[in-house]
Amino acid sequence: MSAHSALQPAVHSPVALIVDDEVACSTEIAEFLTRHHIPSCGVSSVAEAREALARWNSIRVLISDIRMPGMSGLDFAADLSATYVSDHALHLLFMTGEATVDTAVTALRLGASDFLTKPLKPRDIVQRVERLLSTPGGLLPTASPAESTGKTEVAVSTQARWLLQERRYRMARERVMGTTFSDEPGWNMLMELMHARLSGQQVPVSALCAASGVPQTSALRRLASLMSDGYVVKERDPKDARRIWVALTDRATDLVNKIASQVSVVH
Repeated sequence: MSAHSALQPAVHSPVALIVDDEVACSTEIAEFLTRHHIPSCGVSSVAEAREALARWNSIRVLISDIRMPGMSGLDFAADLSATYVSDHALHLLFMTGEATVDTAVTALRLGASDFLTKPLKPRDIVQRVERLLSTPGGLLPTASPAESTGKTEVAVSTQARWLLQERRYRMARERVMGTTFSDEPGWNMLMELMHARLSGQQVPVSALCAASGVPQTSALRRLASLMSDGYVVKERDPKDARRIWVALTDRATDLVNKIASQVSVVH
């Protein structure tokens, strides 16, 4: 694909630019985002990406593969941090199939918001880009050296490990439970109940709703669905009939343990 043909998007003012040496990948992502009301352009090289950024000042999000011939996505982002000039900031997402702590640390130092783990899920990409577009500011131009030193090596390394660990848990969770717990409130409830089970504590409905992180009415609806799906049960306190506790079912406990067994700790 020539640079000229690559820079002929179906939209006049793309807000997202996808860079991947696999043409089919960048094109597919761009088309999917555009169909979901995020005008996008896909290119297959750093040279084409530079041309796109120079041509369209409308671009707000750059999604780049890390491993590319010639210049890696990390090197490209580092170069942009020193040379990119615009009246707005540019959000940065990296795509990778083999994220490591070192890679994550480098990406975070360049201002990356997140990793998109391959194989990619189009709807996850849409959600991440929508979140970035609604976030004030951006990642480029980068902070000055004086500002950058505010983050210590330990802090950045810790953040990188957390990021990778979170990705691994999310992927394991989807493998074991599908998309049932793509919503955080439901997962927060299960984690609260799992902690209670392991520590021998009891959880009342009110405390579980608070742990969900959403308003009580929404939490109660999610609790009802968890009960109907067989993940949690309500148990009346034998010493006080007015008290009702919430607990995980054995099935839910087994699923959570299975997820944990599939995730290795990031060192």
